[in-house]
Amino acid sequence: MFENVALKLRRRISLRRRLALHKLLLFLLVTSLAGSGEDKIPRFRASTELVQVSVVALDQEGRVATSLTKRDFEVFEDGVKQDIVECMSEASPLSVALVLDKSRSMKTNLPLVIQGAFSMVDTHINSDDEFLLVAFDKTPRLLLPQFTGDAETVKHVISSDVAEAKGVTSLFDALYLAVSNVKQKAKNVQRAVVVITDGGDTDSRYTKKEILEYIQEADVPVFAVNASEPNIFRTWIVGKNGKPELLTEDDAIGPAERGGPKVLKELTSATGGAVFTAHEPGDIPRIMSAVYDLIGHQYTISYKPSRTTGAFRIGSSHKINLKLTAGDNRFEGYHLTYKHQYYRPSDHERETNTLAASPRL
Repeated sequence: MFENVALKLRRRISLRRRLALHKLLLFLLVTSLAGSGEDKIPRFRASTELVQVSVVALDQEGRVATSLTKRDFEVFEDGVKQDIVECMSEASPLSVALVLDKSRSMKTNLPLVIQGAFSMVDTHINSDDEFLLVAFDKTPRLLLPQFTGDAETVKHVISSDVAEAKGVTSLFDALYLAVSNVKQKAKNVQRAVVVITDGGDTDSRYTKKEILEYIQEADVPVFAVNASEPNIFRTWIVGKNGKPELLTEDDAIGPAERGGPKVLKELTSATGGAVFTAHEPGDIPRIMSAVYDLIGHQYTISYKPSRTTGAFRIGSSHKINLKLTAGDNRFEGYHLTYKHQYYRPSDHERETNTLAASPRL
């Protein structure tokens, strides 16, 4: 009998405990639902946001400007001056995707394209530098699927796969392929895409508008060597009189190629990069070495956008303007290259990109 009483007591205590637990769970559920209409902690807190701008500074001679500090810069967001938190500059290891145009319009320039690529690879002195290779004509191809720091391997692949110019031009598709791979695979913070082309696009699946939107948000600067100057395309033949004659008509040079410089300026400006024009064929190798030096010596300027002005708006794009400031005009003639616009997402906004979500290549 005593055993039955004890068993009943244990069951009653167990039942009370379960009821108490259920009440506690119900209370927690009700209170959580009641607070669901209140403000939650946002995933993106603009009050703690730090905007970072990479900038290349060139002096009056076109050389990389060194030893600048945050006191030498002024930064404006939407016309409102901002307080610079930090300005850093150091020679860092690079991750660079080389994009080489081997389409028909580059036929006379292809040896210079190869020479220019070799020049950039030979310029690197940091053992942690790495390269990726993309070549394109009708379609872009990833010649090196992974980054490598082996300069001889890079040069061998270039020599083997960029030997013949033919086909139409898919510049926009090639840029998407290069930028997306840099985003996914580059191990270094300092990264860039460098393309040698005449700037003409005749057969890409992506439109200029689509690729502009993509690379603008990708945070990978694009630098271009413009090989579309008229004198670059000069083709010499030996005439009937035995003397060299200039062949002025070249079927490979069409309206798309002639509009190349403007297209390249749009593409590079959207990323904080720049266009360098080869006025003579021999300029290409020299430009490639200089561009590599620029990429490795960027300043990174950090500032916290002010909430007290109309410049602070979430969920919209914002314009950036950088200046060098000095009362003695010692920066006269200097040139700054940087990304002039960025997008500040709103609270709880998920950043998506239709190109990245459904690549066409």
